[in-house]
Amino acid sequence: MKVAVNLLLVAGCFASVQAFAQIDEPDIDADCVKAGIYAAAGKVAYQQGDMGKAREIFRNQVAWSEFCHKPQDQIATAYNNIALTYIKQGDYLKAKAWLMLAPADKKSQYNLGLIQPKLAAMPQAQSPAGIYWQYAGFGSWNILEVKGEEAQFKIDFSGLYMGQMSLYYGPNTGEFSVVTAIKDNHAVYHEADDASAGGGECSVDMNFDPQNVKLHTTGDCGFGHNVQAEGGFVRVTQ
Repeated sequence: MKVAVNLLLVAGCFASVQAFAQIDEPDIDADCVKAGIYAAAGKVAYQQGDMGKAREIFRNQVAWSEFCHKPQDQIATAYNNIALTYIKQGDYLKAKAWLMLAPADKKSQYNLGLIQPKLAAMPQAQSPAGIYWQYAGFGSWNILEVKGEEAQFKIDFSGLYMGQMSLYYGPNTGEFSVVTAIKDNHAVYHEADDASAGGGECSVDMNFDPQNVKLHTTGDCGFGHNVQAEGGFVRVTQ
């Protein structure tokens, strides 16, 4: 199905890669003013067919729109811009994940309607293997990746906490990795069995269904400040 949707220009701008020793109000104000420039740049890349470049620009648009507390309809348009790059590439599950960040928005509902036949035609996953996302904020996602490994699965978690100034100083991070069986759609990470984790006592329960996984952590896994392996993640690969 060919999809043609006009992109709206909304707020967004790139973060400097450099870490600032001190961030003052004029710096933030200047970054927040750059709104339409990056929305326009993303639109150009999209129209040129460079979906990867467009997506990275639109991701910055999302991050700075959220950081600068732009109106919700503008933030939703930024989500939709990223979703459109995935739709163009036939990556409908990732498109849906972005659209579901603002499901009540009319643009999101329209684009969800466009891809619904494609989503409905996808076969149900027969294995927990795949990539799962949970939105962390500012255009970034917590990621759980599950790969089949003989009779077991390798599960890698990469989590973020996007703090108030994380666009300048970077996010807090946390991760774990485990090779384990998934029995009755359930797996557990035990930090005590993870030599790279320093022998802590936390555990992370993972409960899978065909389109989601729900995580629950018991104890302190020693991740970065406020990083959690908790809550629902959506499948974004078949």
